[in-house]
Amino acid sequence: MFRKNILLFVLLGLLTALISGWTFLPQQNVGEQLLPPEIEFGRSIRFNLILNQYNEVESAFVILKPNGQETLIIPFPSPLGQSNQAVLDLTGQPLRPFTTVEYWYRLEMNNGNSLIGEKSTFFYEDNRISWQRLSGEQFNIAWQQGDLVFGQQALDVAEQSLHSTLKILDTGLQTTVSIYIYPSARELQTVLNLNPNSWVAGHASPDLGVILLSIPPGPDQRAEMERQIPHELMHILQYQLAGEAYTHLPVWLTEGLASMAELYPNPEYQRVLKKASESDTLLPFVNLCSTFPAELSGAILSYAQSASFVRYLYQNYGASSLRELIL
Repeated sequence: MFRKNILLFVLLGLLTALISGWTFLPQQNVGEQLLPPEIEFGRSIRFNLILNQYNEVESAFVILKPNGQETLIIPFPSPLGQSNQAVLDLTGQPLRPFTTVEYWYRLEMNNGNSLIGEKSTFFYEDNRISWQRLSGEQFNIAWQQGDLVFGQQALDVAEQSLHSTLKILDTGLQTTVSIYIYPSARELQTVLNLNPNSWVAGHASPDLGVILLSIPPGPDQRAEMERQIPHELMHILQYQLAGEAYTHLPVWLTEGLASMAELYPNPEYQRVLKKASESDTLLPFVNLCSTFPAELSGAILSYAQSASFVRYLYQNYGASSLRELIL
């Protein structure tokens, strides 16, 4: 019995040591430190890694996981030294503007082990601009040109737009929305890497809760806010309702809803719709399911037709019919 107890004690000791080895084996430390990234919006992001014992490291990487994009792995150039820099070329591998990016480092050691650093995040905001900022309960407003009155007006219109869009779609806003206002469509299109001839004046990234607008300060600023803000806000509400299926909804539905939500509708819609109807040149709705025409005249007619049809559905069948189409 005594010998059995001794044997059992030895086995338990070995098992404890083995488990301890698995659980409490200290991670190798080479004095590593990944500094905060240096961001040059639209051009590059530089990552600086300090390795005090670099001779023990075979290779090093910085790993990025942008919201809504695939993981990026960027190697630090060899041979490694005490100070190392890896560069993400944003002209070749662009990040979505105003997205949150998770990042960390990975070291491959000479002895075959791997060291993985703690995860951190950075916000990929347009840092070329000294933004003016104003916040409300559900909206953060940032604008480049204009005074405080301009920013307050944008915040007021955003809150009014939310109230009116909720009547159409009957769904709540589940997240704080950030609205960035550029002073021209050209500057906005540059941020989005669009063709200079593009007609795009506003953009929503519904999964990020971000709206980008182009509104210059001036006598027409209120009308432009009442057109652009509710339009893009409606896209965010649709995404919150549909989830990932949002990207599979017909464009005539998503853009028709957004256009119908405008507090100050585009005055061109009625004119081009009447002209196309009289000349029998209305666009087939089957052609408006996946995309709208690239040229401005075709795009305006597409928006006008979509808004008219969705408004008809809303007026005759109510908000529930629109929810059913989305869901």
